[in-house]
Amino acid sequence: MIANRVAALGVFAWRLEKMQMHNSFEVYARLYDVVSDNLIKNGKCSNYKKTTFLYNIMEHPQEIDVSRYLKLSNEDFLEAIYVAALKRLPDDRTRGFWAERFDLPTPQFQQEVLKSIADSSVVAINGIHLKNNPYFEQKCGLKYKALGRLYYLTDKSILRELGKKLPASIQKIIRKVFL
Repeated sequence: MIANRVAALGVFAWRLEKMQMHNSFEVYARLYDVVSDNLIKNGKCSNYKKTTFLYNIMEHPQEIDVSRYLKLSNEDFLEAIYVAALKRLPDDRTRGFWAERFDLPTPQFQQEVLKSIADSSVVAINGIHLKNNPYFEQKCGLKYKALGRLYYLTDKSILRELGKKLPASIQKIIRKVFL
């Protein structure tokens, strides 16, 4: 009898959580609509599609559940996964590159996009993990983490200034290693 009550409470809690999540999506959808309408009234348009916005509102910044994005069209998938992983929309050059591939079969397109994102320095530096990825296992070992730190270090202006003060022979060795 107690086990039945505990099970019923578990089902009730799960259902309540799902209802709250659904309600919060409705709130965010309405927020998007209001902001979009205000932008249009002021002669501007939103850069983000509604699907991109809604897919990324409850996403962890370092763990991206790829399975949530798989049902999107190729164009929507590109934009949503870019925003999730790289925290920005694809630039015009990148969008043009991928636009030529929108007619690829969806699984092939998604795999290519995810592979390019997984190999990105931004993903390595920030330790972003693409979980539930049906296409490949993302690198996550010590070597990958070290490469992320290396990307991070090579992007520091202080280190560049320090490197300029080192002897020419040391600078030459550093250039061979880092470039």
